[in-house]
Amino acid sequence: MLHIIYGTDSFTARHVLRDVLVSTSTNTVESGSVHWIDGKSATPSQVLEACEQVSLFGDRRLVVVEGLLARFGKGDSKDRGARSRGRGKRPSELGEWEPFVARVQVLPEASVLILLDGDLTTTNPLLIALAPGATVNRLDPPAGQALVQWVQRRVAALDGSIDGDAAQRLAALVGSNLWQLNSEIEKLVTFADANAVTTGMVDNLVADSPTPNVFMLVDAIVERNQRLARRRLDDMYQKGLSAGYVFSMLTRQLRLIAMVQESTDRRNKTGSSSAELQGLAPFALQRATQQAQRYSEAQVRYALIRVVEADRGIKTGRSTDLVALDMLITDLLNSASA
Repeated sequence: MLHIIYGTDSFTARHVLRDVLVSTSTNTVESGSVHWIDGKSATPSQVLEACEQVSLFGDRRLVVVEGLLARFGKGDSKDRGARSRGRGKRPSELGEWEPFVARVQVLPEASVLILLDGDLTTTNPLLIALAPGATVNRLDPPAGQALVQWVQRRVAALDGSIDGDAAQRLAALVGSNLWQLNSEIEKLVTFADANAVTTGMVDNLVADSPTPNVFMLVDAIVERNQRLARRRLDDMYQKGLSAGYVFSMLTRQLRLIAMVQESTDRRNKTGSSSAELQGLAPFALQRATQQAQRYSEAQVRYALIRVVEADRGIKTGRSTDLVALDMLITDLLNSASA
């Protein structure tokens, strides 16, 4: 029995692996009952011998090989050496692993072989050779509304609840890093203590990444909250972000807001929207749209003019990143209150 689990979603891969081990084992799965092999250096005989060993107690033989398939996407030197032997013949892409493919198809019924890997190309020769006789799980992180639904399912699995806006905000803040997202969910559910997780809880407890900090910084500017804007800026500096990076992220968000306003006007006239906006992640577009509704067009135009002036000051040496960013935020806060 062969299972192949691979993809960029290592979080779900570990859960799928656990499910396979539990469902195929005749007894309770414990760490010592699973034979792990490092696929980066394994030989075909090592894997096959591990699979073909018979348990005296009639249990299934569970073998997990991690990192084997990836060797065939990068041209492993050992495999290349094996493929180069055989003069006068077209070398096999699988080299010494070619007989392995046939042997795996006739493993004892009590043997369960699981190949665990990260991202693989569709042209991976060992994957192509083994897939027809295997149960294959390709796992990539969810995005868009599917990510929001994932958040809601994980919260429910922890016997918690979360309102729709909070799920949207959490997914937007953390993104598709499911390991971090799961950690934040566990923290929020514990903090909520049988109550529903709210947007306020998410904003107060989630460890912000650079992008959501910019969302919050722009929100504070639009809301004319100078104290909160300065606090958001200080938070970003404390996380080790340079003034130049914050300036570039703030500039990008302001331009997105301007694009949303322009696109809204165009859509009202022609029924179409900007191709660039259509290519944005759903959460980024939603956030920019919300902010665009709270900014007047005059305020956005002024903000973009000030961005250009600040950028010119930095490039000509008349101002440092820190000074330019500080003056820009001060001007935007004043313009928002006008």
